[in-house]
Amino acid sequence: MIKKIVLILITLPFSILGQEESVDNSVVPGSGQYRWEIGINGGVNITNVSGLIPDSSNSKIENNIGRLYGATVVYHMNKFFAIKTDIDFESKGWTITNTEVVTDPVTGVSSKEDIIQNLNYFDIPAFLHVGFGNKLKFDFNFGPYFAFLLEDQASYKNAAGEMIPVTRDDLTGFSSTDFGITYGAGIDLALGKRFSFGFDFLYEQGLKSIKEGGVKNTSLDFDFGINFLFGEKK
Repeated sequence: MIKKIVLILITLPFSILGQEESVDNSVVPGSGQYRWEIGINGGVNITNVSGLIPDSSNSKIENNIGRLYGATVVYHMNKFFAIKTDIDFESKGWTITNTEVVTDPVTGVSSKEDIIQNLNYFDIPAFLHVGFGNKLKFDFNFGPYFAFLLEDQASYKNAAGEMIPVTRDDLTGFSSTDFGITYGAGIDLALGKRFSFGFDFLYEQGLKSIKEGGVKNTSLDFDFGINFLFGEKK
């Protein structure tokens, strides 16, 4: 399914370009800003949570390094203001260091391990995109995000480096949805008349408790993308 989505996003710009070639000469030159952008994006994130209390004084909550990828759609209201949304698959989570794990259900023998909690989401940020510049634009972004939980997985590494699933009750029961605010800055570089390269540095702060006790997601996103521009110039 994901491969099909990526294939569609790659081939769609060329089909649109073929349809618009016949009308490009009739477009009145203006600011050079096309109305629409559609593209693919991907990157990495640094994720954690707020409100989670470790189960012992020797435990700590540390960041996880995750990934994100998907599609981008931008609608330009004028040269400076646009509405932008990403449709992403995004990994979030955290690591609890030096926490107790039951490794043998028969004997009940326990060991201290680092628990890696992964939460994979279908994530949709939608924000106001304010840009300044021509071929090289600097932009600011602010708006909400909505996310739907796809996978909840906790594990730890054994002595052989293998990932062993953990099914502790206090690491399960996460909410199936999440929402919060997204804000940050980025750049957009024009690559000819029809394509642009973009980079966004975004912070996502969850506003909804994803687990009892006020546990909320946090994420620093480093997002790269290539967009195709089309639609009547303004």
